Amino acid sequence: MDYAILPIAQEHIDGFHAALDRVARERKYLLYLEAPSLEKTREFILGNIRDRNPQYVAVSGERVIGWCDVVRNPREASRHCGILGIAVVPEHRGQGVGRRLMTTVIDAAWARDFTRIELGVREDNLTAIALYRNLGFAIEGVRRKAIRIDGQYEDVVTMALLKENGA
Repeated sequence: MDYAILPIAQEHIDGFHAALDRVARERKYLLYLEAPSLEKTREFILGNIRDRNPQYVAVSGERVIGWCDVVRNPREASRHCGILGIAVVPEHRGQGVGRRLMTTVIDAAWARDFTRIELGVREDNLTAIALYRNLGFAIEGVRRKAIRIDGQYEDVVTMALLKENGA
């Protein structure tokens, strides 16, 4: 499979939105059940670009097939922390796209003075949990009944990665 990992740019907004909506509608991996409006998605991406939050997309041809971002915590005492989000569209999973996205974004986060990256993952997403652990994330806890979809509750595993020799 031929694809590139690129910093997100304005020309990726529509493709990012389509990929986000596609993964969200699977109702298995994200907290979204459908993508926010295109306008809200545009605001999010342009805000990340403006604030220099690491956000990358995997692009195959002209199509966004995955993304990963780390959004800095806005509170002064926690500005060293960021929340990681990632997803890959179904037909490109299991091919190393997510790992490449994550290593790229993690390196960019460290370069932008983050020293802690946090994430939440549904407890039954064992493939993702294994990837995160392999990349050095440690489980910090479980948020019980953190999600409710179609009347069914799910727990969310919280994980974090600390920069070596961080402040």
